[in-house]
This record gives sequence, structure tokens and C-alpha cells, in this order.
Amino acid sequence: MSESINKATYPFMLQPTDAVDRPLTGAPEQPGKGGLKTLLHFIGWTMALAAVLLAVVTLGSWLVLNNTIRDIFNRDTKVTVVDGAAVVASIKQVNKQIFIEHYNVVDVDYTEAPEGWLHVLPIKQTFVVLLRGRVPAGFDLRELTAKDVWISSDHQRIQLLLPPPTIFEDNVNIDFEHSRILLQNDTCPDLLCEQTIEAYKNQILPEGRKLLIKASEQSGILAQAATDGQRYYEQWLKSLGFTEVRVIVKGEDE
Repeated sequence: MSESINKATYPFMLQPTDAVDRPLTGAPEQPGKGGLKTLLHFIGWTMALAAVLLAVVTLGSWLVLNNTIRDIFNRDTKVTVVDGAAVVASIKQVNKQIFIEHYNVVDVDYTEAPEGWLHVLPIKQTFVVLLRGRVPAGFDLRELTAKDVWISSDHQRIQLLLPPPTIFEDNVNIDFEHSRILLQNDTCPDLLCEQTIEAYKNQILPEGRKLLIKASEQSGILAQAATDGQRYYEQWLKSLGFTEVRVIVKGEDE
């Protein structure tokens, strides 16, 4: 009787004597564990998103750099040329005329004295000038026409006839810094002879340019310009896509 009263009075299941420290039900969740898990998930997703963005930026930068390098170092300049007029237009657009320069040194000996009966008087002005300068040579492309170009029907072979090489006299450059007046003697009045500055500008410099040009001609500047120009235009025409190229300089290989 007392046993049944005790069961009715205490409806809860009693723990076994060998499990005093065991909880009545399953172990409760530790405080803060859910918040920590959420924080870890957030950090993980953030790092993953950052990694994806970094990969996208890196890929985009690589593509831009690759395209830039390809554009800079792209050597494919082949074009389709249909006739001689197009070739001549391309040559004149490049405007490669000067191929060589010679640096020469000449002595200019200039003397002026009065004419007529005053010539017997010991009055005159004399200059000896050491003149240095550069003389350019090449081709005057204004002489080049479509008739100077022959192209095969399959557009694989071409022949270019260049004008004779020339010295560009208007572009002769006097090196005043390294030129010297070796001798100057002037006993002639300005009324009878040119003033020193005028004589230097009107007589000595033009004569010096002529001597520089003559010295360059004697040293073979025209032949060198022809050879350099021939080689240059052979390579240039090949870059247009022609497989067989022949360049002839008038007066040289004809």
C-alpha cells in the first residue's frame, strides 16, 4: 500500500543509484554556441566572396595586360596592296627619304680685293675658315610615280624602281660649334669690300656648303644611300605581304 502511494506521489522517474551525476534529460546546449557558429559562417562566406572578387580582378587585369602587350609587340603589318598607286601612297606616307649623312671638314679660303686700278693697292680681306658640317643623302620621293611599281597578278611579286639618290643641299647643316676661323686679315675699307659679317654669310658659308657636298660625293655618299635605300625598301615591301621583292635604283642597277 505504501509502495503504490509513493509511486503516485512521485511521478518522476528516479535516477539509478549509479548515475547520480547524469542529467535527467539530454545535455542542454551550451550558452553562446549558436552565435559562434553564425559568426564562423559569416566569416567563411566573407572570405569566399573576397577570394572570388580577387580572382575576378586578377583575371581582368591579366586580360588587359595581355591585350596591351600583344598590341605593343604585334609585328603583323601585312596589308593587301592592289596596285602601284597604293604602294607609292604608302611609301610617301612613311616618308623615309634621308638614309645617310656624312660629317666632313673642309677649308674655305676666301680673298676679296678691289677691282680696277685699285687692285694694285695692298688692300684686301682674307679669311681661312675650317668648316665642319653634315651632308644628308637619300631619295626624292616626289619623283616616284605609280609607273615605277610593277605587281604580279597574284599580288605575290613586286618590283620597285627608285629614283636616283640625291644630296639634299638645302639640308646641309653647318656645325658652327666646331668650326673655326684659322686666319683673318682685313685691310680693305668697307666702302670697297664687304663687311666681315656679310662676307662670312654671303660668301664663305655658301662656298663651304659646296665644298662639303663635293667632299661627300668623293667619299661615296650617293652609292651608300642607294645601297641603304634598296635594302630598306626590300624589307618594307616584304612587310606588306609580298613574297618576292625586287628594288632597283635608277642609274645603279639598270
